[in-house]
Amino acid sequence: MIDGYNKLYGDWEKRWKNSQEKEQLSLLGRRMFKSKIKSMAEIISDIPVQTVIEVGCGLGYTLDFYCRRGFDCIGIDIAENAVACCKNKGLPVIREDLENIDEKYDLVSSDGMLEHFMDFQPYARHLMRISRNYVLLIQPNHDSFVGKTLVYLSELIKGDKNVFEYNFRINDFITVFSRNGFDVVKNIPVFQDVFRILLFQKRR
Repeated sequence: MIDGYNKLYGDWEKRWKNSQEKEQLSLLGRRMFKSKIKSMAEIISDIPVQTVIEVGCGLGYTLDFYCRRGFDCIGIDIAENAVACCKNKGLPVIREDLENIDEKYDLVSSDGMLEHFMDFQPYARHLMRISRNYVLLIQPNHDSFVGKTLVYLSELIKGDKNVFEYNFRINDFITVFSRNGFDVVKNIPVFQDVFRILLFQKRR
């Protein structure tokens, strides 16, 4: 299991290597991100949040959204290349493992992380552990025909190779969070249902 995680972390380092020089969203990528941000803004405006942690912040797109909204936020990632890119953008980020975070936050956010782990449940429980009230997940919808087609075309035309994703369904995440005391209160399809934004609230 440890070897598998080390390989995954190595894959992420390769993914973000030289990202500061070549980082650029495609036209389709910009449209998808714009759609995602619009939905996130609507969700966030309805809940009381001051502190936010973005787990697996990557190149900082989602973290930047939270910063621009005026939240007291921090991003964490295990990939040195990703952290360096975020710091060059002036974003508040540290290189740290999720398991080592002890502080609690009003909102714990993760954009496209859990699907990369064969057993995502331990990481989901850590997200819940450090949440005072809410967890927000942005997950690829593997039941989406459009989503499958876009991934195939990206690899075929551009030669892009995504870090491996396990074929979890949206209900897999909802079930695990529910069993651990977090109920889904928002389940929003994004960009032809390529993604889902899931907002969970701690059960009282």
